[in-house]
Amino acid sequence: MPYSEKPYEFVSFPPEPNRDEPVGHHRFALTAGKHTGMMEITLTARRPVQVASGLMDVVKLKSGETAVALMTKIRRRVYVIPGSSLKGAVRSVVEAISPSCVRVVGWRTRPFLPKRMNPCSRMKNLCPACRLFGMSGGRRENYAGQVHFEDAVMVEGRPVVVCTPLLWAPARSRRGLPPRYLKGKEVKGRKFYYHGTMAKGPDARVAAGAGSTFKVRIRFENLSDAEMGLLLAALGQHPDKPFLLKVGAGKPVGMGSVEVKVERIALSGDLRSSGRMGKAAEHLEGDALQEKVQEWVQKAEEEELLDSGALDELRRILREENLDRPSPEGAY
Repeated sequence: MPYSEKPYEFVSFPPEPNRDEPVGHHRFALTAGKHTGMMEITLTARRPVQVASGLMDVVKLKSGETAVALMTKIRRRVYVIPGSSLKGAVRSVVEAISPSCVRVVGWRTRPFLPKRMNPCSRMKNLCPACRLFGMSGGRRENYAGQVHFEDAVMVEGRPVVVCTPLLWAPARSRRGLPPRYLKGKEVKGRKFYYHGTMAKGPDARVAAGAGSTFKVRIRFENLSDAEMGLLLAALGQHPDKPFLLKVGAGKPVGMGSVEVKVERIALSGDLRSSGRMGKAAEHLEGDALQEKVQEWVQKAEEEELLDSGALDELRRILREENLDRPSPEGAY
């Protein structure tokens, strides 16, 4: 069957991952410049978002009509974007805009991956992404990471049925990666899908409708100023280079575009100061929050934890203006 090329582009790999020993989880670092606390975030679906749960599906009736089937045992329905899905989306951005490894590598891709980009395997020698989000290696070399995502709970909106073109697995040839993925004998970089208009087709899906909003909390521990800046830049919060995330299924057909707004950051007080809970948390909101975000992002750039060139490449793909970019028609 003839198919359209998926709308994606590559973000170049860094010259070399910057690997170092993580802070660890055995204590809260009390030295200046280390932060432990929580972010409160609002997600707004700019396009329908689908993270399939298996509890709800679209079925065809004998009459030819489409219906939504729901497990009858479910009495109270709470619609969420799982924290693991959101964490994976943010991690992929952090890997792209920092000197980090490529953590998840398919068997077709591994032979074409530059050796310097191989996944971290030793706990005392981790790249920025593995320090923030964790890693799992051999010989009991595992690290839980310093950033933890709760489920994003829908507070406004409802599920809708959207019909998209049929999607094929990318690079489905058994002969390895297609030439369009390669530069010489190596893969070009990390692949990201453009935002765009919704393409229509025969494949029905249940998704959170455009305009739906979700609330989520991100907890973090022992992050430096630069690591705070890297995390916020990956959430699309760079003051000069904002963008929208892509989350969930159907990315090539225009689905999954999400706007992130950081409402508040709470920074824990000094645990040594007054009892077990320490000082009251410092809450950053409004102008004070924006000033701090700019300071942290600048620190990430100064310490070369945030690659401005890679961020520019990524923003060209994920910038808000691309929401009006036409998506190809036909099977993908």
